[in-house]
Order: sequence, then C-alpha cells, then structure tokens
Amino acid sequence: MTYRIADLIADSLITDGVDRVFGVPGESFLPLLDALHDRSQIDLVTCRHEGNASLAAVADAKLTGRAGVVTASRGPGAFNAALGLHVAAQEAIPLVMLVGQVDRPNLDRDAVQEIDCRRSFDGVLKWAVRLNSPALVPEMMARAFAMAQSGTPGPVVVELPEDLLVDVADGLVVRTRGIVRPEPGANAIETVGAMLGAAQRPILLIGGQCRTTAFRQDLIALSETWNAPVVVAAKMQDQFPNGHSLWGGQLGFFTSPAHVKLFEQADLIVAIGTRLGDLSSLGFAFPRQSAPRQPLVHIYPDPDAIGTRFQTDLAIVSGAHEFVRGILGLPVAPRERTAWCEEISIARTNTHGWPRSGVPSTDVFGHAVAAIASQLRPDGVITTDSGNFAAWVHRIVSFQPSSRLLGSACGAVGSGVPSGLAASLRFPGRQVVAFCGDGGFLMTGNELATAVARQADLKIVVSNNNSYGTIRSHQERAFPNRPYGTDLSNPDFAALGRAYGAAGYCISNAADAAAIVEEAMSVKGPVLIEVRSDVYQSPTSRLQRLRADRAPRTTLRDY
Repeated sequence: MTYRIADLIADSLITDGVDRVFGVPGESFLPLLDALHDRSQIDLVTCRHEGNASLAAVADAKLTGRAGVVTASRGPGAFNAALGLHVAAQEAIPLVMLVGQVDRPNLDRDAVQEIDCRRSFDGVLKWAVRLNSPALVPEMMARAFAMAQSGTPGPVVVELPEDLLVDVADGLVVRTRGIVRPEPGANAIETVGAMLGAAQRPILLIGGQCRTTAFRQDLIALSETWNAPVVVAAKMQDQFPNGHSLWGGQLGFFTSPAHVKLFEQADLIVAIGTRLGDLSSLGFAFPRQSAPRQPLVHIYPDPDAIGTRFQTDLAIVSGAHEFVRGILGLPVAPRERTAWCEEISIARTNTHGWPRSGVPSTDVFGHAVAAIASQLRPDGVITTDSGNFAAWVHRIVSFQPSSRLLGSACGAVGSGVPSGLAASLRFPGRQVVAFCGDGGFLMTGNELATAVARQADLKIVVSNNNSYGTIRSHQERAFPNRPYGTDLSNPDFAALGRAYGAAGYCISNAADAAAIVEEAMSVKGPVLIEVRSDVYQSPTSRLQRLRADRAPRTTLRDY
C-alpha cells in the first residue's frame, strides 16, 4: 500500500502523543480520515459542530497537558472551529487545528471555501502553516506541536491542501521537536525563599499553566512548608484542596469584597503559572503599583508574559512545577502566621461558604447543586459553562486533590457540554457533571447526541431560567425594569434529553431535588437534569433586590 502524506501526518500525530482527535468530517481531508481509519492508537470523535469539537479539544488538552487536536474543513468549518482557537489563546491552552484546504493549483484563485488561516485568525494564533511541499511536512508537523506547547501555550493551525494529502511520502519519516521547558536558577530560588521567609502576609497566586496531579501535591507541600496561603485564578478552583486551612479561594469575574481586602493587606505576591491578566489581578489592580507598592515575584515560562503589566521585583522564566520543585529543596523554618491565616479563612468563607440549612426553597438551583455535590465522589470531574449559575457550583462544591474542574475562564458560552464530553471520554470510570445555562446548552448541547452514541457516562445539568441570565443581570443594573433581548423561550429540556436517547429529569421545586438527583446520578450513561430556576435568584439571594433598590453592584456576591 502506498504511504501517503496523509499517512505521514497521522503518524506524526501519534509520535507527538495524540490519542484523540475531535472534528467534523469534510471532503477536503478525506485522505487523512482514511489514514486515521487504520491507526487504532487515535480515537476519532465525530462531533455535530466544529465549534463544539474545538471546545472539546481544548478541554481534553486541559486534562492531558498535551496539545488538543481538532479537524475542520476549510471556510465555514474553520470559522466555526475558531471559537476554540480564541478560547485556547485566552486561556493559554495548546491546540492544533488541522484544516482541509483547496488543492494547490487552485490556491489564491478564490476557489470555493478557500481560506487563508494566517490572515483570517491573525491576532489569535501563535503560528500557522500551509503544507505545500511533501519534504517539509515532517518538520512543519513537529514544529506545530512544539509551538503550541512551548512558552505561553496557544493555538496553531496547519492547512492541508487536498491534493498534497495523496502525494507519495515514501522516504519521509516523522520528526519530533523538543519543547522548551525552562527551569529556575539556584540564585532565584534562594531569593524567593528569603522573600517568603521575611513576609508576614504572603499570597501564592496559582494559575493553570501546570495542572498535573504531581504539581498539585507539591503545591500543597510548598504551602504547608512555608505556611503560605494559596489563592487560585479564575476557574482554577481544583488546583488546591478546598478544605485546606491555607486555601484562600478562587478569583473570578467579580471578586468578593473579602478577596479585595485580602489582596490589599498582602505584603508579598508570588504569582506561579499565571500571566497575571485582568481576572487574576482583580482588574489589573493588584499587585498594587501605587505606594506602598506590593512586592511581586512572577514565575512563568514565557519571558514576554512577565513585567508587561506590573513592576516585577523578581522575574523567573520557569514552568510552575519546575519552580515549585526547586523551592521545596530549600531548608526552611516555618513562620507563624496565625492572624493572616484567620484573614484567609474569612475570605474563603465569604466567597465559597454555603449554609448547610436555611437555604430558601425559592433557590431551587442551589438545592439541586447541593444535592449533586453530596453525590460526587472525590475524583469527580465538574465542567461549567459560562454564566451566573456557575457561582452556585463554586460556592457549594468543595474540590478535593483528585477532583477536576473545567471552567470557562474566558467566558465562552457553550463550553459546558463539549468539555463534559471530552472529560467523560478521557475518564470513563469517573463521575462527570456538566453544568450549563439554558442559553449555553442550546448553543452546543447537540453534542449530547455524541455522548449518547458513545454511551458516555455524562450528567448534564441545565439551569432553565428562560433568560440569558448574566446579560439580564447587567441589563437590570444599567436599565432597570427594561429587559429586552434577554428573554428566552425554551423547550422541555428533560424531554429533549430523552429524545436524544439520554435519561431525562426535571427538578421544579426544592423539596424534590435530593430524590431526583440521587436517582439521576445512579443512571449509567448520559443523563440530562433540567432545573427550573428563577432569574432573580443568586447564591446570596440578593439578585431579586435589584429592581427594589436599583443600586449598582460590583461584586460576585451580588450576582
């Protein structure tokens, strides 16, 4: 059998550690699909929309630490999949998109669906390449995966001209290219140790650059050894055990006053594995730059991400885990920080605390999430779409060292179900629960069909408040009593789930939540749980007062 460029590309994927590809088939890359047919090392997941496929690939990358892979046809397919490119760029996730292209003789002739990905997605991509020469394919494929994963991870596009895929590849062999993984120097490690030892109120601010189990275990050891509290960036709540006394909570789109106070008092911020964007710096307000300026140690593997927004006292170009391992090797006498830890406890409780009783019956979604949390095993995987409903999850669910959270840190609506699909395929023996709003589910919930086809053990929870709730809350603040464009007319979601072939349940009142959740969680296979929610409810039961006082709100506690 002739060894084709399509076969060479498929073998390149295997060499780079790819074991799963998400996509929607297109005639422009049929030879690649044919090549994947004969390679059992790669699981091809056929999705119902390219945007869903790209979001699932991003989620899979978060779970594996390797580059996610999505395939799409040119033109409309590539633009549909661009949602994942944007998410990967915003959240620094390695993603490789393989795009079928018109044949080489017709390039630059305005052929049907022709696209120049480099120009179309300029400003989003880390790198893009069009494979024009068979001899360069091994080098370019290796470079694509190295680029996606080195420095600040991000999205890369590889264009595959249709005629190139059937060219003979005899004599060509796959290549790999080393990924740059910088490590801290001994002097930098010793300096950080001295700064931590001298600080009275330090904070370890943790991002998502490294998400491995080993990193999390070493992070616990670092925190305990130095008696240093840990706060994590948005949607990174699983990076540190939520029941730990040094857990300070996660930052979000609208940070609680308790966290603002916490950061105001800190006398040292050690930022590890975060680019210090707006969410992880409280809107670029912290570390404080005005007098008295807060000392900052910033650790990240990309030098371009350090010192761009904040004056940095110590810049360390290093991976997060490499740094943590280095500093664990220092001798240390733990400093007593009782008062500071008490402040940490207050911030954690105010931001993530949830009452065991007294939750009003009108808060149906709160009761449903609490019931689900009680059913979760320690290694459960939670995915959240973008929306106000996620605030219940962050307050109620306590993540353990073995738990995983896949959230929409950049606010991309529709990520919940595709992320849940990816997690259920990656961890078939673990509980996976995807929390969505009604708006987000109707954007990407058709991947429930894929979950049913795969018999994925995926539980999907839909908060149905007949509204684009997050936008509605902003609208109520800006234009009280004038909702417009944010109301939704929804189907019977439980019945829709059954129509797809999943089990379907509906929770319409708080009294039934525990029993329905217990039954739904015991079902093997896909399940959809609809929760009839009130758009004016919030985790702190304050949203319903919006129309009464019309006062501006600026914190998540009021959402």
